[in-house]
Amino acid sequence: MIDYELENGDIVIRSGDIATISEPQATRQRLEQKLRLWRGEYWLDTSRGFPWLEQVLGKRPRPEVVTSLIRQILQDDPEVRALETLTVEFEGVDRNLTVAFRARLSNGDGIDQEVTL
Repeated sequence: MIDYELENGDIVIRSGDIATISEPQATRQRLEQKLRLWRGEYWLDTSRGFPWLEQVLGKRPRPEVVTSLIRQILQDDPEVRALETLTVEFEGVDRNLTVAFRARLSNGDGIDQEVTL
């Protein structure tokens, strides 16, 4: 399968060609997209995505529930063998959520990633 490089949600074009990426960058990019996709946003499968509206926004989210949902999304990826660390930090002033994790992939590689949502 070919993975296309994305930048700010757009496909990257280099020298007139669509840029591609390989492992582990492809998994890193896919995991970030899974966290950014709102449930119901993808019209071909409205069951995909993170339940931001249903579970997080508009109410006082319980940190352990949000962390559990994020853990499940990351662990459900077919390339993730183990989620070694996961930190979820809420920042109330700017209304940001920062997710930092280390995952062990099925090929043995480890990836460290931080995503601010």
